[in-house]
Amino acid sequence: MSEIAAETNAARPRRRLVWLVACPLAVGALAAATVVAIPDRDHGNAAPAAPTLSASSAPATPTPTPSASPTPSASPTSSASPAPGPADPASLLAHAAKAVASSPDPGARADQFVYRREVQDGARETKHERTSWFPVDGRSGGLILDPTMGNGRSPWPARLSEIPGAPRTASFEALTYEYVASLPTDPQQLLQQLLSFDRAKRVSGMPMTPKLSNQFAFADVQMIFQNIAAPPAVAGALMEAAAKIPGTAVVADEADAAGRHGVAVVGTNGTMRVALIFDKTTGAFLGVREVLLSDLPPAGPDGLPPAGNPSLGAGDGKGYEYASAILTSTIVDKLEAEPAN
Repeated sequence: MSEIAAETNAARPRRRLVWLVACPLAVGALAAATVVAIPDRDHGNAAPAAPTLSASSAPATPTPTPSASPTPSASPTSSASPAPGPADPASLLAHAAKAVASSPDPGARADQFVYRREVQDGARETKHERTSWFPVDGRSGGLILDPTMGNGRSPWPARLSEIPGAPRTASFEALTYEYVASLPTDPQQLLQQLLSFDRAKRVSGMPMTPKLSNQFAFADVQMIFQNIAAPPAVAGALMEAAAKIPGTAVVADEADAAGRHGVAVVGTNGTMRVALIFDKTTGAFLGVREVLLSDLPPAGPDGLPPAGNPSLGAGDGKGYEYASAILTSTIVDKLEAEPAN
């Protein structure tokens, strides 16, 4: 398969590019995609509490210091100990999806921004903290503050533009928070919309097979959770829809870059096994964990690599190639504005 083309250099430092299918890294599998701004490496001493979803206006609690020692410790509110209630993966995910769907909706306006503060660990970068502002309507530029990118400041180009040849209408090809907010809140309807969307133009010189189409759909879900964010009701539906995409599975326990544990929807994106991790109690999106397929045992009967135990040395001995941890995700009024405490 052709390598994925980066939609914009600003979205990502020296890290792998993400298929426009939401995934962040990527090497050789989908053609033409957007870059998911992803992170770096090094865990902080204290694992932050479950992040405030984009649906909330309050920042997530404690923040780990990026330069701190990479010893993951469990957050008091994110499943270091098993969450009460259902224990099987599917039930855990359903419980988490229901919890996040019932969260207050921030009612984001078109002129506002999605604010994100996160820890990134891996991809040949030292662990660090990254802050970003993405426009809700996608028609203005955003900003990323990341010490691994140039002078530490990188503009995020507008997703929608009047420039000839650029997308003018939001879709899975040009994702915006405003578009995501318009998606169905019924998981089955949302699944059908994900699977039926025509992504053929992302592929160059090869057929769009059902398997490839499914991976693009999963990558779009990853893009939404990792960079765009979603209102609560849509987030809950996306979690359940993602678990029904052919080629994905639900895993009861995965850890993010801050050592917080949650239930995960796992799929493949190019050469990577990708886990989208959610808090078992609140359903908050915690982060992503990616492992090179070559570092994992052979795929199981379902075609997915085993849930855990990557080979020794994967991700420089960390057991992953890249991981992130969302510390705060909320809506703010202006570019570079910080959420109120």
